[in-house]
Amino acid sequence: MSFLRRMFSGKVTGDDPRRFLIEAMLGAMEADGEIADEEMEVLQKNLDEHELFDGLVPEETSRLIDMAADAIRKAGSGSDRVSAIAEGLANRSHRLAAYHMACEVCVSDNELHEAEIAFLDTLQKALSLTEDEAKELFEAARANSGLLTLEEKTDKMRELMPKFVDCMALMAAADGEVHGEELMGIRAVLKQIPDMAVLSPDELDEAIDKAFDRVGDKELDVEIGKVAETITNMADRYWTTVYMMIIALADGKTDWREVAFLKNVESAFELTDYQMDEAMNTAGLFPSVELGGAAPE
Repeated sequence: MSFLRRMFSGKVTGDDPRRFLIEAMLGAMEADGEIADEEMEVLQKNLDEHELFDGLVPEETSRLIDMAADAIRKAGSGSDRVSAIAEGLANRSHRLAAYHMACEVCVSDNELHEAEIAFLDTLQKALSLTEDEAKELFEAARANSGLLTLEEKTDKMRELMPKFVDCMALMAAADGEVHGEELMGIRAVLKQIPDMAVLSPDELDEAIDKAFDRVGDKELDVEIGKVAETITNMADRYWTTVYMMIIALADGKTDWREVAFLKNVESAFELTDYQMDEAMNTAGLFPSVELGGAAPE
């Protein structure tokens, strides 16, 4: 070992398998072109808590990270380093750990991008993991992150849809009353929102009728607070707000009571002004409908 390594990197060497574990995580982090805070947290959590990194002092950990980052930078991408990662991880348990850590990074933000899938596929092949091994490791990471499959997302959407419709009914009632023509228009608008397709036409009609029955003369601000206790995921809250804004914009008119209600929604859902602006921009992409008239084709 050179005098520089003896002075500055302790027992850390270029062939230390932990350096390749970090490369697997860094490769997963940069796969989709963005490094999310959640991904950084997964990296740090593994460095702090995983038994394979026990005993390292901060200087040694930093040295391993530097070596891993330099290798990926010189190669051009994490995908271009998977063969070297596999060569550096001769131990089967290390290979399993590397793939699991990469999966944890990819699912940490509850999204799985095509580029991340491609990276994991390439890493799996390089590490010579079987489909069953890779699936088991991915499912373990997914279960801890809360990432949903398409089927699970559909089931979740079906479960939450009545709450979404409740919120739209609250929005419709925010100006003080809901006329029969408005109800017809709102029904037409709802049937044009693609997400609503998880419900059959009959199910959607039933959800709408029940929603307006529930609204009645209730205090709208109190009701939106109750909804916030049920819809806790921030992404779901954001899209619920988009749905409500579609209803608010549907007739092309603005009522001060609707604006006041949306401010209460922002507070109850703990959204930022920026998120509210983005939600309004998204809602504005939906064609306006003259309430009581026909929905756009």
